[in-house]
Amino acid sequence: MRNVYTTLLLIFAAAIFICSCVIDRRDKSPLTRAIRYIMIAAPCTMVAYAGALLATNRLAAELIYATYYVVSDILLICMLHYTLQYTHIYTPKTVQRGILYFVVAADALMLYANVVTEKVFVFRCGMMADGDTQFYGIAERGGLYNFHRLVIYGLVVLVVLPLVIKIAKSPAMYRKKYWLTLFSLVIIIAANVLYLALRLEIDFSVLTYGVMALAIYYFNVIYVPQGLVEGLLSSSIKNMDDSVVCFDIEGNCVYANSEAYGFFRARNTEPFEEYYKGWMNGRKLSETEDSDWKETREVNSEKRYYDVSFKRLSDRNDNYVGCFFKMHDETVEVEKLAVERFRATHDRLTGIYNREHFYDVAAKAVQKAEPGTYCMVCSDIRNFKLVNDIFGINVGDELLVNIADTLKRLAGAGSVYGRLSGDRFAICMPRERFDPDVFVNEIRRIGEKSGTSTYRINVHVGVYDIVDRDIAVSVMCDRAYMAIKTIKSSLTDMIAHYDEGIRESSVSEQKVTGEFAAALEDGQFCFYIQPQVSVRGRILGGEALVRWIHPQRGLVPPIEFIGILENTGLICRLDMYIWDLACRKLREWKDRGLTEYHISVNISPKDFYFADIYKVFTGLVEQYGISPRNLRLEITESAIMSDFDKQLILIQRLQEYGFMVEMDDFGSGYSSLNMLKDMPVNTLKVDMGFLRQTSHQERSRTILKMIISLSKQLGMEVVTEGVETREQVDFLTDIGCDIFQGYYFARPMPVDDFEKKYFVNRG
Repeated sequence: MRNVYTTLLLIFAAAIFICSCVIDRRDKSPLTRAIRYIMIAAPCTMVAYAGALLATNRLAAELIYATYYVVSDILLICMLHYTLQYTHIYTPKTVQRGILYFVVAADALMLYANVVTEKVFVFRCGMMADGDTQFYGIAERGGLYNFHRLVIYGLVVLVVLPLVIKIAKSPAMYRKKYWLTLFSLVIIIAANVLYLALRLEIDFSVLTYGVMALAIYYFNVIYVPQGLVEGLLSSSIKNMDDSVVCFDIEGNCVYANSEAYGFFRARNTEPFEEYYKGWMNGRKLSETEDSDWKETREVNSEKRYYDVSFKRLSDRNDNYVGCFFKMHDETVEVEKLAVERFRATHDRLTGIYNREHFYDVAAKAVQKAEPGTYCMVCSDIRNFKLVNDIFGINVGDELLVNIADTLKRLAGAGSVYGRLSGDRFAICMPRERFDPDVFVNEIRRIGEKSGTSTYRINVHVGVYDIVDRDIAVSVMCDRAYMAIKTIKSSLTDMIAHYDEGIRESSVSEQKVTGEFAAALEDGQFCFYIQPQVSVRGRILGGEALVRWIHPQRGLVPPIEFIGILENTGLICRLDMYIWDLACRKLREWKDRGLTEYHISVNISPKDFYFADIYKVFTGLVEQYGISPRNLRLEITESAIMSDFDKQLILIQRLQEYGFMVEMDDFGSGYSSLNMLKDMPVNTLKVDMGFLRQTSHQERSRTILKMIISLSKQLGMEVVTEGVETREQVDFLTDIGCDIFQGYYFARPMPVDDFEKKYFVNRG
């Protein structure tokens, strides 16, 4: 019996060694390394015990038995290392490992010392069955054997405890792998307890060490991982949001997750199989390939979008074994994409096309239509920034939405509309559908709805008839807005049509603004002087009037560039340039002793926005060392009325410094008499056009006479411009006019001509 058992142990140990060699050496993971250690330690323990059974020498038997017990300790340490790696419950610290190794080393020392001390176990000699061969076995165990037993059972507890904890805390599908390892340990413990309890001669529990090693190898490397993979895959399919339906080689449904039942509204597998047959449509499996397509279904009265895919399943030899359909609900993605596309092509506030998409769609509509059948209609709100400032941004946004709704209402078949920018909208529509009266009524309705009794909102519309379809839509819109510029300052005109005259005007404006900077730098701008004469005929000075001497075109009339520079704000740079020239000329006159003559310079309404008038003029006077009374400042009535209180303070400061302030174009506005009461200017300039532009000459003369009389009583000078005849001079003299300016005396002339004519005998 003893020989049979030892033979079995050796064969089993050899088998385990072979298995340890099968483990993939490339796998350097800590768990694989721990399993390999067990598969080395277990057969070593079995070989040691077999050697102890076969020992015929007492000393050899004692040493081999000691080795067996020491290797048993090592096997349990390997088991502890394995369970800690397997469960990830705990990682021992260096100190704890040191204590454990010290205890095992002490046990080993005690076991080997037993050869001398015999305090652990005592051997007895026996005879084999043949009656000739001796063998040695443990007769009794001493007191120190309990220390060894304590070490062994302590290690067993440390090995079992992590497995028990993991079983208690893990999900059901993971408990199996921990139970299998624990079960193999329980078998070893039970076999060992049985051996001790029955006081058997041979420890049959040693054989279970090999069983345990092989079980750990099988369950960890082969069986359990594959089972876990299958379990995880099955659980993944069951819990995934996609519908999955699997079919065998005969087309029978073998599996469908819960999502699939909802997708097909099925209670059994019949609808799945009908779907499969319908999709195959009589085709052979050899003719089918993996494919994807889109499907739309109504689920719970909602439209749902699905991405469906068909996949073939093959075994390792590439033989067809089945197939499956996967239906992915991409409704959220489709709706999100639709929202993103809408945002990319539509204005967020109004919900209509944005500029880029309007240009694209309008261009396609124009290209499809017959030439000359479409028109571009663009709208613009007058002073929209003031609307936001006065009424608030919410009201401004409501106004923009209202305009967008109006475009929707006016647009018909073939029309395209969109928001180009802030307050600018456009509609590309068949020309026959454009009704100016309808648009005017809608514009008035918008103004009445969004404005108030004290502030009326004005919307202007420009129309461009599309003749050339190859012109970019953006250019078409620009031309419609060019038309709007012609009525932007009007309170009555609402619609303007584009024509080539507007384009030429725009080109001319671009040409003026493009050449302005270089012309100013090259000194092409200068000033002429139109003399101002007293009632006694004495020259008093003159008004500085800007002129542009172009190197190619010669003298450019002011009417061709002054208005453009005022609209663009460039007039401020030109005015400051002329003011500097006028002050420089006054300095020359002063050096020649001509200090009684003055030059009047014009201040544009735009100058008050772009320059500090007081600082500029006082700086010029101080720079050139001239008297402020020789530099007269002409301010228009419209500039004063733009901010009456502020301009009143400015005029008073200028007068206190010594400037003479003149009100130009008096009588051209609607508040002149009211201003005359409150505005303490030094001089009024009245244009003779006041008499020419009316059929009621006598009434006009009476009014002019009263204005001059009032001015005299208020201590103001009166300069009359535009005097052309002797009759006008006599009339103005009779009613008390002080100073005259006009063609009757002299036209505007270059400064050199002015000096030659009036200063010939002076300086």
